[in-house]
Amino acid sequence: MAERLTILFDSRIFLSVNACLGFLFLGFFVFFYFSKEGKDERGRGLIATASLIAFAVLFVLLNIAAFFSGWFIDNVVRLSNGIQTVYTLFLLTADIALLILRKIR
Repeated sequence: MAERLTILFDSRIFLSVNACLGFLFLGFFVFFYFSKEGKDERGRGLIATASLIAFAVLFVLLNIAAFFSGWFIDNVVRLSNGIQTVYTLFLLTADIALLILRKIR
């Protein structure tokens, strides 16, 4: 398992895919912010709640990344993949929270 993660995180292709996913998730979040639904009071409340949930998850993700920091530092591409993965998972959490909150409220 560790060998597969090493191969995956050392790959520049995975870095490109991970970066594209990060920009896609950021675009979705920004799109909702500027949409008609995101401009009213309910939409702003949804964005605030989703951002708070994602902020809490960010602390967990950064603690996990700090645990693997010695492994990340061995290779520049691996370090870039680690940082990008934390960012992508953070945005994914914000988007999933936003979608769930839209259905609940």
